[in-house]
Amino acid sequence: MTKDAKLTVGVIAGAIVLLTLYLSFYTIETGEVGVVKYFGSIKNITDEGLRFKVPFISSVDKISIRNNKIFVDIEVSTSDMQTIRVQSQLVYSIPATNVQKVYSTYKTDIQNILLLPTLQEKIQSSVAMYPIEQFVEKRPAIASEIASAVREQVQNSGIIIHEFLLVNHDFSEEFDKSIERKKIAEQNAQRAAYELEEKRLEAEAQKLKQAALTPLVLQEMAILKWDGKMPYYYSGNGSLPFISKEAK
Repeated sequence: MTKDAKLTVGVIAGAIVLLTLYLSFYTIETGEVGVVKYFGSIKNITDEGLRFKVPFISSVDKISIRNNKIFVDIEVSTSDMQTIRVQSQLVYSIPATNVQKVYSTYKTDIQNILLLPTLQEKIQSSVAMYPIEQFVEKRPAIASEIASAVREQVQNSGIIIHEFLLVNHDFSEEFDKSIERKKIAEQNAQRAAYELEEKRLEAEAQKLKQAALTPLVLQEMAILKWDGKMPYYYSGNGSLPFISKEAK
């Protein structure tokens, strides 16, 4: 074998050794576990740290056991056929003791296979029970109903649901306009009712005032307004307007 051939073989052998060493170790981060497989079958579950595996024979998938969040943004219909865009958040975790069970069924894609379809279904079915005007008022109750429905749906999957929140919502443009029209109509009705009540009170006041204007009251008012000067001429029977016949 020539010198060049020996050098080539040595380089190739060294590369194979380095590749073998590289493929023989893996690292599991804090909050993860490793699912070790031999030819596709689960061999064991490893926790965090630097680990060894048989190269070319075994493989490792990493699964998070910390709290994970899913965000869902979908349009749903209410019982009165109005559209709401709902943004929600689900917090879940996979206990280390349940990793093998979860992985056997869903591999590393439990979100797309189980959680997202379940969330979308439960959000739609829960919101559809209420008219749109009750959605905001009962949003905490609706969120609680959805959380309970999701927990019931996934209770045998091996995962734990910690929290579900309806974080935001947007009504359709058509409904926003109808709400604005309704508010304007309510304001106009309140204004008309106020004006009507004001006129009624004024009429009542006038009626009471007229009823209180007896001859004696009128005479007293005239006396209070008199400036002390005698008129230059008299009319009628020639008596002063604020002096009664009895005073003659």
